[in-house]
Amino acid sequence: MKDNYLPRYTIGTDCFKAIKGIVSPFGNKVSLIYGEKAYAAVKDKLLKELDGLEIVHEEIYGKEASYTNIDRLLENADLKKADLIIAIGGGKCLDVAKTVGDKLDKPVFTVASIASTCAAVTKIAILHNDDGSFKEIYRLKTPPVHCFIDSEVIAKAPAEYFWAGMGDTMAKHVECVFSAKNDVLDFESEFGRTISILCYEPIIQSGLKAYNDVKTHQVSQELEEVIKSIIIATGTVSISVHPDYNSALAHALYYGMTKREWMERKHLHGEIVSYGTLVQLLIDEQFEELRRVYAFNKSVGLPVCLKDLDLEQSDPLDDILDATIVNQELDHIPYPITKEMVRNTIDKLEDYKG
Repeated sequence: MKDNYLPRYTIGTDCFKAIKGIVSPFGNKVSLIYGEKAYAAVKDKLLKELDGLEIVHEEIYGKEASYTNIDRLLENADLKKADLIIAIGGGKCLDVAKTVGDKLDKPVFTVASIASTCAAVTKIAILHNDDGSFKEIYRLKTPPVHCFIDSEVIAKAPAEYFWAGMGDTMAKHVECVFSAKNDVLDFESEFGRTISILCYEPIIQSGLKAYNDVKTHQVSQELEEVIKSIIIATGTVSISVHPDYNSALAHALYYGMTKREWMERKHLHGEIVSYGTLVQLLIDEQFEELRRVYAFNKSVGLPVCLKDLDLEQSDPLDDILDATIVNQELDHIPYPITKEMVRNTIDKLEDYKG
C-alpha cells in the first residue's frame, strides 16, 4: 500500500483569513514554533486571525535543525498539551517543527516566511548537527496538513533567499528528468516528473521580474507564480516521485563544494546548486537548456563560473570532486559519471559564453 499526498496551500496577502477555519477542526489548543524574525513579520496578522483559539505554547525553534532543538521541544510540557502545531519560518524552523509533530503525532501547519525551499509542504526534514554539518534526512509519516503563504511577507523578506530559491528549484526539474531517464516509471513518479516542468518554466519566464519585485517589496502575479514554483511545485515533485528521482549531479556537486568549510558561510544552498545545474546540463549535452539556464543565471546574477563561487580554474578541486562522485545523489543516474568527466565539464563551462 502506498499513501500519497498533494500539498494543500493558501497564498495571498490575506491568506491568514482562512487559517482558523482550516486548523480548528484539529483542535483549539495551538503550539507556535517559529523563527524570531519570521514571527515578527507575521505576528500581527496571524494572531488576529487565531482569535478564539488557545495558544498554549510559543517558542523559538533554535538556530539549527538539530536533534538538540528537537529534543528540547519534545520535553516541553505546554507543547504536549497542544492539539496542533503551527510552524512559522524558513526551512530549518519548519523541519524542526515537522519532526516534533511527527514524533508527537500532532498535525503540523506551516507558514512560509521566505521562498527558498519546499520545506513547508514536504514529507522529509533535513537535519543537521549542532555545528551546522549535515546529519540525515528524517522521513515523516505525513507531510504538513496545510501551508499558508503570505506573499507580502515574502516580498519583504531578504531578496537573496528568493534568489537562491529560484536556483534550487530549477535544479529539481533538471535533476528529476535526468535521473529518471531510461526508467519505466510508476504513476506517482511519472506524475512528479511531469509536474517538475513547473519548477522550471515559470522561473525562466518570470523569475527576473519576480526577483526585481522582491527587491522592491512589490507583490505581483509574477512573484506569486514563482513562489508557487519554489514551494508548491517543488514540494509536489518531492512528495510524488521515488526518492531516486529527487536529485542528481547538481546536488551531488553542492555536497562536494561544501567540503570547503567556508563555502556555506559565503554562499547560499540554491546559489551553489544552480552552478551544478549548468554542469549537469553540459555533461548531459543538453545544449539548448544549458543556453536558457545560463542566460537566466546571468540575468539575475546566479553563478555561471567558478569565480562566482570564489574558486579558481587552477584549483585542482580534488576534495570537491572526490566527495561529489561518491555522494548518494549519484546512486541512481542513467550512466556513470566520473571525477574526470566532472572536471572536464567544469573546464568547458569556464570557456562557455552562452
